Amino acid sequence: MNECFSPKNLAKMAMCLAVISVSAYIAFPLPFTPAMVVASTAAMCLTAFVLTPKQTFITLVAYLILGGVAGLPILPGGTGGLGRLLGPTGGFYFAWVVAYTLVSVFKGPNNDFKRYSLAGIIISLPVVYAGGLVSMILVLDIGIEAAFVQAVLPFIFGDVVKCLLAAFLGVRVNKALVN
Repeated sequence: MNECFSPKNLAKMAMCLAVISVSAYIAFPLPFTPAMVVASTAAMCLTAFVLTPKQTFITLVAYLILGGVAGLPILPGGTGGLGRLLGPTGGFYFAWVVAYTLVSVFKGPNNDFKRYSLAGIIISLPVVYAGGLVSMILVLDIGIEAAFVQAVLPFIFGDVVKCLLAAFLGVRVNKALVN
């Protein structure tokens, strides 16, 4: 059997998908942007630290299929549907798959808080923000400056904190899974 799909690994992937889905309900809107502050980004970063890159990719694609295509209310703010994927914040969703898969690739072989933190911050934030910028520019028909104010600027500090929290939790979860 493929090690990626062993019962233990499938259970880990399902748990990560569940945590991401539930954490999407921890969200609050900002008045000047269609994007929300969401806890699911911390859960996705944690997923990248706990799973292999292939498992992370599969888990996040499953999340988008369930929330976007099937319409389950598991996207940020407890919403779902294709309109979310194709709307002004859709670029964030697709970028999550790329960003957190890359974080999982570059997290390193050791269970290390500093390495996890740096991978989360240096890799995920630029990739996710680029996705959000592109979708806002295209869907809202706004310039890059306005998109930067709506898709990047208000989220930087909180996203850094969420990466640090995910790294902290990732180290502990991985230690618990080894024992």
